[in-house]
Amino acid sequence: MVSIDIQLVCTILAEILFVILPFIITFRKEWRFSAAKITGILAGYLFFVCLFTFASLRFSRDQIYLPWVCITMTANVLLCRWLSKADWQVVVYTLFLFKNFADIAVFCASLIYASRNLPKGNLHIANAELAYRLLLLFVMVSSAYYLLHCYLLEAVDYTRPLPVWKHLVSIPVLFFIVYHFDTGSVPAQLFLARHPNAAFSVMGWAVCIYAVHYVTLRILSRLAQSYAIKEQYRTTRLLASVQTSQMATLQYNLDQLKKVRHDYRHHLITLKGLLEEEKADQALEYINEYLGSFEALSMVQYCSNVSSNALLNYYIKLAQDQGIDVETSISLPPSLPVPEIDFCTILGNLLSNAVESCMRQTCGPASIAINIGQAGKSMIALSVRNTYTHVICLKDGRFMSSKRDDLGTGTSSVRYLVDRYHGILKFTYEEGIFEASLLLNPLMK
Repeated sequence: MVSIDIQLVCTILAEILFVILPFIITFRKEWRFSAAKITGILAGYLFFVCLFTFASLRFSRDQIYLPWVCITMTANVLLCRWLSKADWQVVVYTLFLFKNFADIAVFCASLIYASRNLPKGNLHIANAELAYRLLLLFVMVSSAYYLLHCYLLEAVDYTRPLPVWKHLVSIPVLFFIVYHFDTGSVPAQLFLARHPNAAFSVMGWAVCIYAVHYVTLRILSRLAQSYAIKEQYRTTRLLASVQTSQMATLQYNLDQLKKVRHDYRHHLITLKGLLEEEKADQALEYINEYLGSFEALSMVQYCSNVSSNALLNYYIKLAQDQGIDVETSISLPPSLPVPEIDFCTILGNLLSNAVESCMRQTCGPASIAINIGQAGKSMIALSVRNTYTHVICLKDGRFMSSKRDDLGTGTSSVRYLVDRYHGILKFTYEEGIFEASLLLNPLMK
């Protein structure tokens, strides 16, 4: 009897692990603690579950089943929310998603055991049932992780600021409720007696869960891609506007040059006459008037990359027009190791945030420092530092938008693109100085 109780505890612990581990692995970049500390916390949590399970064995299955699954899932959510920086909605959605597959695995194992009509209480038979459960848990949960975690991670990274997650949580939670308040609460032998085609019913339920979660996450992934395209489109429009303005500047300078060349001979004749009459003061005054009449519109050459240079000219001029001091140290080649539109999306968002922050500054001199350089053949280092006086609001380690009471999509798009090119992104803010620094390494595998 004690051995069978231990096997029951092992099944419960395995089910909890197959729910929590996929979440921890998927969101390893969101960890609050080191891997060693998380392992220790998880071991302590499982030990507590063991004690709680043994304490509850004196109750019958009908008495403890529903309260038990609800308590353990609540504890799982609280634990994972503590271990990671992921939002509440993301934690709940992910844990209940893998719980759906774990439930199907355990139920399938119970049906296989019940269909063989083996006597209960035998240690070897109980071991066989435990083996079925562990095998099916591994197969179903690992296959779900393999198929879904990429789409889940991509969707979370870019659609996290959107309110859609408040509604998506209901999908796996509803599957959980339907299973545990209906199918899961029925003993396997009774379920087989009621449903002669139980195998087809369970297979249909499993396929339904896979299909719903797969389609949902694919749609979210496409939504994330559409937001990335939207950011690229916004950057493209800005670049087109800036380059159109610069073309107008070049045309104006060309017109001025043509005018100078046309009138050059006349000016020389006039100066020659004044000097021959020994009217040096009037000749000097004439030269000063002539120089003052020629106003060339200049475009600063910050770097050799045309698109980046256009964007830098736009935002630096915008900052200088607002009285913001700008320092630059920029060195970029004509061709970048990342697509220009993606790099300009990153650069444009960071410069826009810096200029906006300085414009909101209520006291002290406003300044921006821009440092960009290429390291080797593939890596690009970028740093934008600016002064600020407003309160910076964070939610789960992510910056809130200054335009609305929600997470900022600008920094989200920067994070998304930095991750795409295997980069490192860091935000620091202290003593009135905010700095965004990143390193892109697109060739890293």
